[in-house]
Amino acid sequence: MKLSTLVAAVTLAISAGCIVSPAFADGNPTTIDKVLGSAVVGSNQHYGDISLVNGSVQMASNSSANDVSVVNGSVDIRDNVSINSGSTVNGSIETGSGLQVATNLETVNGKIRLGSKAQIGGNIDTVNGDITLDSGEVEQDISTVNGDITLTGNTVVKGDVIYKPRGKKKSFFGWRNDSKPSLHIGADVVVEGRILLQQEVELKLDNPAMQDKVVYDINDGR
Repeated sequence: MKLSTLVAAVTLAISAGCIVSPAFADGNPTTIDKVLGSAVVGSNQHYGDISLVNGSVQMASNSSANDVSVVNGSVDIRDNVSINSGSTVNGSIETGSGLQVATNLETVNGKIRLGSKAQIGGNIDTVNGDITLDSGEVEQDISTVNGDITLTGNTVVKGDVIYKPRGKKKSFFGWRNDSKPSLHIGADVVVEGRILLQQEVELKLDNPAMQDKVVYDINDGR
């Protein structure tokens, strides 16, 4: 495109009162797919899928993306961000307030720490990582294997809170796993489903009535 043509196009866009975000190409949201390198989404920018192998994702306030997935790296999200899903293998997901996720948030080796008033349309799941949620809403389940779960404020979980069975740690004298993860549920938290424990867990239930939700399903192989 000639410079004069480009200037004319920009002038027309300004006079029409609209500037096309650099995150869009030909009217469609731009995708990011990298093996090496991080991704930064600016405030009020809107991207399609973001997929990284070795790198982190940073999303500024009031931005959005479709599926955000990372292999080796973290996902750092500010306030009032919306995504379809978020996942990382080796890294954490940490957010500001007002997060909206249409489906799931998942990590393998990393924590999920959400700011207040998060809205999660699917599941929150970790293997080796803590889960922290304050005054948020989860449409399905919250689950982990080797992480602590802390639910506070006016959080609502419409599905189950699940501790999946864990493998045995090998010690010098044989196979054993002595440590216990902890589950803390605040007094005003609502769990509409079960608290399903498939391993030994240290419970801190601020509302005694929540004890009625607890179901033990532990198979220790003995």
